[in-house]
Amino acid sequence: MRGEPTLWLDNVSIERGGRPLISNLSLELSGPKLLWIVGGNGIGKTSLLRTCAGLSRPANGKLSWKVDGTNIAAPQAVGFLPADTYSKPLLKAREDAAFWAADLGTTKIGAHSETLTQHLSTGQGKRLSLAKLLAAGKPIWILDEPLAGLDQTGRDLIARHLQAHVRTGGLALVASHAPIAVQGIPTQRLVLG
Repeated sequence: MRGEPTLWLDNVSIERGGRPLISNLSLELSGPKLLWIVGGNGIGKTSLLRTCAGLSRPANGKLSWKVDGTNIAAPQAVGFLPADTYSKPLLKAREDAAFWAADLGTTKIGAHSETLTQHLSTGQGKRLSLAKLLAAGKPIWILDEPLAGLDQTGRDLIARHLQAHVRTGGLALVASHAPIAVQGIPTQRLVLG
């Protein structure tokens, strides 16, 4: 699904374990744009991303996801790449990718297609997860520490795919302690804490 994506937050407050992390955050983000979220450990970056992805509910406030001005549910709008890789441990990489209709060649992990996902390195697992994100074709990407565990080639791969996503009208929210080498795309920074 493609189209002009918008994520709207209205006075969103987020708690974890009863402890307030974020209070009364209001944002309207529309593609093409990359929102880079920064802040110290434990400040609420992952909690904010999970809420924006529709995986957690805010303590207060409202969220909505739109494509071309039409409200849609988060699962139809959002592709989420968590900090940890996600895969079925007893499947080979090609089997896991096939379930998602993902092309392993897009993330240069094809040489490991016969490896059980539980035996992939952290970087290889990230590449597999990225292939699944690309296959989903969602207009809003939410990435939590996408560079963690990647070598320079993997970091460049993430940057290229983020640039391409935003250049084609996509919206991306990224929490990363390390800067991502993206240039020539609309970028906004949100500092938490």
